[in-house]
Amino acid sequence: MNSPLPPQDERKAPVRMVQPILDRMIAAHEAWLKGKAGGKRLILKGVEASRLDFNDHDLTDAEFVGGSFVESDFSRAKLTRASFFGADIRRTTFIDADCTRSDFRAASLIGADFEGATLHKADLRDGVMITAGQDGELDYSGSARANTNAEGASFIGANLSDARIGRAAGHKTDLTNCNLSGASLIGADLSGADLTGAVFKGTDLSDCNLSNCVLAGASFADAKMHRTNLEGADLAAALFEGAFQQDVKLAHAKYPVDPSRIGFNAVEAVTQHALWVDTQGKEGTQLFLEGYDLGHAEFAGCNLSAAKFVRCTFTGADFSGCDLTFATLQSCLLKNAKFVNARMRGATLIKSNLMGADMRNADLSPVPLDPKGPRPFWAARLNDVQASGANFTGAKLVAANLRRAILRDADFTNADLRHANTQRADTKGAKLETAKR
Repeated sequence: MNSPLPPQDERKAPVRMVQPILDRMIAAHEAWLKGKAGGKRLILKGVEASRLDFNDHDLTDAEFVGGSFVESDFSRAKLTRASFFGADIRRTTFIDADCTRSDFRAASLIGADFEGATLHKADLRDGVMITAGQDGELDYSGSARANTNAEGASFIGANLSDARIGRAAGHKTDLTNCNLSGASLIGADLSGADLTGAVFKGTDLSDCNLSNCVLAGASFADAKMHRTNLEGADLAAALFEGAFQQDVKLAHAKYPVDPSRIGFNAVEAVTQHALWVDTQGKEGTQLFLEGYDLGHAEFAGCNLSAAKFVRCTFTGADFSGCDLTFATLQSCLLKNAKFVNARMRGATLIKSNLMGADMRNADLSPVPLDPKGPRPFWAARLNDVQASGANFTGAKLVAANLRRAILRDADFTNADLRHANTQRADTKGAKLETAKR
């Protein structure tokens, strides 16, 4: 049977776009959006537009169907309802872009960076791939089913709520702190992905492959998990409360450690740690726990300075008045935990889930070191934390690292945020009016 397409050497080569022409077309598009004379919608069907700048522009309703935008920059662009159907956007940057209701079906997103982007109700499912004919118009005669491929893409802190993803999310995709509430991930292959702090509230994970995933701090409340594959996944510090699970595969999954089953005595461990601190390590034993479930534990007033907790569950635990100076609580589930008046100077909480935590009057200010040395002080590290709805009223966060933290609806009333690093932090809805900055 003869091919419906012309020989490769007879096909019309894609138009190569250059930046000056693109800038004029973008200006015309923005004029079109405002209803101004001379305005024209941006349509780049089948165009070669790799390594060009689209950043910081309003590209609402623009069309990029079948084009090549490899390594181009769409950072902070408004791409509401834009269509990238069948487009090649490998290693393309969409940092902080608004891709609400955008169409990425059948696109190649390999290595793309969607850090902090909004993809609310975006469509990343598979589609039907089409080609451009000799006249430059799309040729449906040789259409074939094509998969959206997001392997190796980064969606750190992105909002994918209510998005239709299907099988698009690729192997080892970085979804740290990603909001996937209400999204459809039916049949998606997320094996080996980093899902630390991700929110799957009401997400459909039926037939989804989450094998060997890192799930520390992830929340699956009200998620639908029919035949979900969690084989080999790290379930320590993950929250599955309210999830609907049926025929879930859990072979070789790593469960959190139950202290009561191994005879762990928390009181004795804390006592030995305090002795270790008081004697500068000459007596006692430093408290170092990994993967333990210590939900609702009472640590109020304890000396946990320089203690180390990794991938531990502390849901509802009480650390009020605790000394956590230089302590490490990394990739921990600290949902609704209490840190009222806690001393947390120089503490590390990287990638922990602090949703709903009570941090009132906690002291997370830096610890002075050698003023003449390479590091004059040691600041608290809260980068990549998921702290939506946390209460930081009156907290001292001077010079704290809050880079890429999710701080939605958090309360910073009278908090001290001077010199804090809030680069790429999501503070939507946060109360910052009376905070010192």
